[in-house]
Amino acid sequence: MSTKLSRRELLAATLLAPAAALAQSQLPLHASGLEHVGFSVPDPQKSAAFLGRIFDPQIFQEMAPPLRYYCRIGISYLAWGPNNTGTATMDHFCATVEDYRLEDMQKELKAVNINLTGSPGYNGFPDPDGIRVQLMATPGGFLPTIIASTRVTQGDPIVHPVGLDHIMLHVSDVDKSAEFYRRFFGKETRTKNPDRAWFTSNQTRLGLQKMDAGAKPHIDHYAVRVVAFDKKSVTEKLKAINVEILPSTDENLLRFKDYNGFAVELRGI
Repeated sequence: MSTKLSRRELLAATLLAPAAALAQSQLPLHASGLEHVGFSVPDPQKSAAFLGRIFDPQIFQEMAPPLRYYCRIGISYLAWGPNNTGTATMDHFCATVEDYRLEDMQKELKAVNINLTGSPGYNGFPDPDGIRVQLMATPGGFLPTIIASTRVTQGDPIVHPVGLDHIMLHVSDVDKSAEFYRRFFGKETRTKNPDRAWFTSNQTRLGLQKMDAGAKPHIDHYAVRVVAFDKKSVTEKLKAINVEILPSTDENLLRFKDYNGFAVELRGI
């Protein structure tokens, strides 16, 4: 029996091939949200304990050295790893992805000169400024190597977090970074400020802000969505444990410094 395609069948197959290839693409990401922020700090345990009193008294750790410590913020979390430099940095942020296929993603990014490296549980790539972006399969969460560590207080947390609200990057060129992140999160939203852009991923947002002159690109701050938020009451409770409050003109937003001096924002919902 002949297997030769008719002219009509050949034309149909040709037209459908690009659509089939497009359906296999994982970009833009089918992202379920920004999931965690990672830090490299001199004292991971104290860093986690500081925010544990505010967000969740039960902190977590890796089973084996080098010990990393974790604090849950609702469905999201914060992770601290050790360094010997004496300087604290926010070294990466992570997005969770639906139907995430690591090998396919590696090939797709390689085609546009982006090198995705790492294992299935921990892989990522640098953005144009060298800021590290991690990808994990939905639902994300703690890896099996993470166990309960200590409870830093028997009292209730100061706030009840829901999850990350946004992460703000300070970048060298907003337009260049926006073009890069468009591949992953789709079209950005621009504000009246030409030096800022926002990407939305489910209930979370990624912000790009032009860095100050003389500064270096970095993750500048993150914000956490919290429930039953009374700014005055929370401010008093934070001051009672010697937390430094930062200025804010937004009545639904409270800013403070963490153990390492990084800015944290609380946004009521």
